[in-house]
Amino acid sequence: MTTHELRSAGAAHAEDGVPVASSVPGVGGRQWDLFASEGGGGYLNERTPSKFWEKAKLSELQEMGLPKVWIRVATEIGYENFLKFWRILDTAAELREVRRSENESMIEVQLRRYTSFKRYQRNRFIETLHATGLSPAAIQEAVKGQLGEKLDKSHIRKLAKKGRIPG
Repeated sequence: MTTHELRSAGAAHAEDGVPVASSVPGVGGRQWDLFASEGGGGYLNERTPSKFWEKAKLSELQEMGLPKVWIRVATEIGYENFLKFWRILDTAAELREVRRSENESMIEVQLRRYTSFKRYQRNRFIETLHATGLSPAAIQEAVKGQLGEKLDKSHIRKLAKKGRIPG
């Protein structure tokens, strides 16, 4: 005579009364885990890192022969922002706001040097300080302290004399 092992219909409990297996019927009913990770888990939630995709997209730009400077711009501002920038320039070329090459395959962009932007900002700073009544010596100190740039007092006066600085 064969003896059969009898199993209870209820959930098994550890010594502290916490169930160790689910009593949910059906496939996978006993796969319940008391200590499942909070952030989800398993292969369904895994993704390819965005840095990998960004690098793959940037390599497409290299493969199509974009100059290195534009690859650097795309790397710095991000692929999607670069495409927005590129579409704006292309639209401007269509509208003849910027030049195109003779065969119209290239956009020719003229952009002032960054140093001219910095100089413009510095001069606005000096204008603001001059408008508050500061002396050229005080303006000189402020420019050196905040912008790290040494200007002669005569240059500050010259800016004021040429009318670049009101007053």
